Amino acid sequence: MYIKWIICTVLDNKKEEFSKAQEKWSKTSESDGFIAQTGGWNLKKPNEVCIIAFWKNKESLQNFMNHLHDVIFLDNQQITTYADIQIKYFNSLLNMDGTSKNIGEAIQKSNFIRIADYLVNENKIHHFEEAQKSIWIPSMKKTKGMLGGKFSINEQNKNNYLVSTFWDSKKNHQNYIENQLPTNQKLANISSDLQAIDGKIIALEKKWNVFKTPTSF
Repeated sequence: MYIKWIICTVLDNKKEEFSKAQEKWSKTSESDGFIAQTGGWNLKKPNEVCIIAFWKNKESLQNFMNHLHDVIFLDNQQITTYADIQIKYFNSLLNMDGTSKNIGEAIQKSNFIRIADYLVNENKIHHFEEAQKSIWIPSMKKTKGMLGGKFSINEQNKNNYLVSTFWDSKKNHQNYIENQLPTNQKLANISSDLQAIDGKIIALEKKWNVFKTPTSF
């Protein structure tokens, strides 16, 4: 699975316009290889929007960019609503299993996303990945309210990982942060693995959700 991760800083007086423009990306559902897209507002930065899109593969996304992206982009005039935009691309390495059957169902049921963008020391990559497999993924699977997610690697920077988890409520995510996260951090012993971490908690805008079909999940 191929993942497009987008961060925008929206202008103060353009939030409503941005939101309405974002709804017009529903036309993305017409593209072959598209799976799902969702996004919302960063709870810690009220002007920051985060969008995450899931595709079958890079070729599917590239075909969309070549044929449909600019049509939608020119129509919705979203470029006038934000000050800057950052885009990264990731390949999924591992599923973060939760109570949902697949990523599409997780998005449908989710109200919040937790995104952790990690920059890992080169000599710690193996340890970091093994900790995900042996500690984080099994633990998260048993966590109340965790619907599912992905552990992914940047296609251009092999030290950069993205962990995206979908949650049914802010309350259950906060309970995880307070009661389970410290234990996982201690067991995984990843503090020496990391150069940097950028964590975001995103309140989803349901009107921004886009899906292909249930069978494509």
